[in-house]
Amino acid sequence: MITGGARRASAAISFPPTTFAILNPDTGAVIGQSKYSVEGTVEGGVLHGESSFYDGQSDVETGRLVGVGDGMPKLVEFDHTFYDANRTIVERSHVDLKSGASVCTHTSSGKTTDTEEVLQFPEDTWAGASVVIPMQHYLRAGEKELPGLHVFNCAPGPKIFAISLQTDPGPAIFTAYGKEALRVEVRPDFGWINVIIAPFVPKLHAWFDPAKEWAFVGDEAARYYQGTKIMLVKTHPIAIVPQLRSTR
Repeated sequence: MITGGARRASAAISFPPTTFAILNPDTGAVIGQSKYSVEGTVEGGVLHGESSFYDGQSDVETGRLVGVGDGMPKLVEFDHTFYDANRTIVERSHVDLKSGASVCTHTSSGKTTDTEEVLQFPEDTWAGASVVIPMQHYLRAGEKELPGLHVFNCAPGPKIFAISLQTDPGPAIFTAYGKEALRVEVRPDFGWINVIIAPFVPKLHAWFDPAKEWAFVGDEAARYYQGTKIMLVKTHPIAIVPQLRSTR
């Protein structure tokens, strides 16, 4: 039975079960499917995502959130595990933001290595798909300029990055989605050396639908550090996802 508190938590985050097509961003070909949702709990919520690729690869992501209420929640634990077609772990990111304990797992040529660090996490640290939550929160609040955040990532070892968020001037047709959406660009913020290093840093793009209370409808990023680039696009119940690249 879901309690009233859990229902309020899930509603505050507003990430109902959503299915995404996984596209190759260079060709527009559909290469898999992802399902993400947030389940409300008494403390907050649990973000859960599962991705399966047509070549047999897969990954599972979990983020535990607390302190939802009427404001923005806080990420307290995160895990993202990537598997090959034989269900062998090829990459894994795990972090406990309360204790600071983090581990990055990498498998190459049959050898698995773990890199562990204890980090001091800023209060506004997110990881994986959970970074969508503060973006959506700021858009719904009518923020004209989105505040910067921090994110955890294995690159390749445990690291905390300051990031900046930049929105396009307004919504435009997101071709793969087939409707208007607002694009948010996410980039690491290196301060004064941005001008030098920015051209060499991978970008992450996320799209939100203003007609659906800023629902998250897609993103484009590397699957993991130096991994394959993929695009997630929210699928429509009836329409087939267009096999086209975004014109953004």
